[in-house]
Amino acid sequence: MLAGIGLSLLSAVVINAGNLIEKVAVDRLPGFSARRTAKMLRILLSSRLWLLGVVVSVTGLVVQVMAFSLAPISVVQSLFCGGLVFLVVASRLYLHEPLHRIELIGLAVVVLALLLVSLSLAGTSNDVGLSGSVTAVLIAAAATAVAVGGIFLVVRRVAVLASFATGIAAGLLYGVAALGTKGASTLVARDGLVGSVPHVFASPYPYVFLVFCGLGTLVFQTGLQRGRIGVIGPLTNVVASAYLVAVGMAVFGGRLPGSPVELTFRLIGFAGVLVGSCLLAGGGFSAVGFAAPVTEPDLGLGPIIEAEVEELSKGSEATGRPEGSSR
Repeated sequence: MLAGIGLSLLSAVVINAGNLIEKVAVDRLPGFSARRTAKMLRILLSSRLWLLGVVVSVTGLVVQVMAFSLAPISVVQSLFCGGLVFLVVASRLYLHEPLHRIELIGLAVVVLALLLVSLSLAGTSNDVGLSGSVTAVLIAAAATAVAVGGIFLVVRRVAVLASFATGIAAGLLYGVAALGTKGASTLVARDGLVGSVPHVFASPYPYVFLVFCGLGTLVFQTGLQRGRIGVIGPLTNVVASAYLVAVGMAVFGGRLPGSPVELTFRLIGFAGVLVGSCLLAGGGFSAVGFAAPVTEPDLGLGPIIEAEVEELSKGSEATGRPEGSSR
């Protein structure tokens, strides 16, 4: 269990460090939108700094697979959310993003919640959960994909929700990817780190991870370029963590502590992590000086459309004909 806790903390720091590098990179890149996937990928892949951030994040995910094989989902995800403390503080010190009172309260709540989670580890009734079902994972993945599609249909009609929808959608997609990570960890626990390699690639788990992590990345990177990482990061993480604990424990047969006291600490602790993360995200959206959320129902196509109109106008001027003229 101690090894699982250590790996959970390490994965949290490494993954969030990768996200921080990606944020620095996308801030230096031209505007892009997930609606234009090919153009977005060309822009992202042209940045060595962004690629470095991806490599760091992937390294953290490998560590997380090992953590999932040694500790319960609720513990790993609680400690992973604790990495938000590192992310928010680093964004304040390095990116000079403002940190407001409600966000400080959120950080304090997360720290206290992590203390409760640590107290819940005193007993021995902590089931790692290794009885995963491939069918259940695939059903959860399909249902979540439909839910994400529904979110974007709502956003098209209620544009003011676009920024929140970006974080929620990315969180759900990353949550499914985490199911793939957890599934791979069951094979690692059964066959060992080296012996499990052929079994992992013969299973659907790495492909579920790749597809949904890729989709989540497109949505998340769009959110990063249009908002503070101290806002988008916590919102995405809280949704992904809640999803993984709720769905993952059902799919992989994980059980909570048997002791009433430890169970209370675990549930309150995890709930506190979620509440603290929501305060971090909500405080950033309402903070003075934070750029207004993207209100275009196309999740960021506005600037691209404006640029295209400007190009058309220049072309019209070059031909010596007024705009809109058909002669």
